[in-house]
Amino acid sequence: MNQEERLRAFRAGYPNKSLMLAGVEWKYRICGAGTRALLMLPGGELVNDMGFDLVAALAPRFRIVYPAYPRVHSLDDLAGGVAAILDAENATRVAVLGASFGGAVAQCMMRRRPERIERLILSNTGVPLAHLARGRKIANAILSAMPWPVLRGLLSKSILKLLGAPAGEQPFWRAYTKELFATQLGKADAMANLRIQYEYHLRYRFAPGDLTAWIEKTPGRIFVIESDNDIFNAERRKALRDTYPQAPVYTFHGAGHAPAFSRAGEYLEVLGRFLE
Repeated sequence: MNQEERLRAFRAGYPNKSLMLAGVEWKYRICGAGTRALLMLPGGELVNDMGFDLVAALAPRFRIVYPAYPRVHSLDDLAGGVAAILDAENATRVAVLGASFGGAVAQCMMRRRPERIERLILSNTGVPLAHLARGRKIANAILSAMPWPVLRGLLSKSILKLLGAPAGEQPFWRAYTKELFATQLGKADAMANLRIQYEYHLRYRFAPGDLTAWIEKTPGRIFVIESDNDIFNAERRKALRDTYPQAPVYTFHGAGHAPAFSRAGEYLEVLGRFLE
């Protein structure tokens, strides 16, 4: 099957479930036939179907909880909603894959409900840094003033660039992003997430000692995946490693921000080694 057919089969085979929480509807998919639970958190795309090929590869071994992010006010809201989904699905302990913005959600969850997480994989993500908040606030003001067609175009180009998918896959991903902003996300959704990213740097501070008790009970259960040419620059990658000094690190060379798409086979191999 080609990518379009695989995406269509994924959506049909794993339809969204719904959970109402404090007046907000959360949608999520339960994928796979395995006994171990894996929580797969979306990045800034906010939806829960971009990773359809990765889910298909992991589904024989895991029961995957794959939420989408609704429009909420804070990172705590996102972490709380995801935890409520795990409660609804009786997923008492899970491995967590948090890539890009999903890594921020994962780190917040880790500090709220560490007992729910058996291992944490932080992929191409970063920790909150206070000096980044001002730039994020200015950028958000500029983006907020843009008409939605202009902002939508910028976001589409940004997603395509960040994915770094092979040339042969570019037509599919252009069509995907066009559909994403036509049918699933609007300006209010995009700006709400950008405000949460600003809040992340403004309000949150993580330190190496935060998870000492959890690490002592579950040694070696944090893993970092990075790329040497990521949009997360050397300073931000070092800050992440310094926050989790006990975590093994796998560095992709020249794979960009999304090695799950630019180097899918290698990424799956690295991920599988840690999960197993």
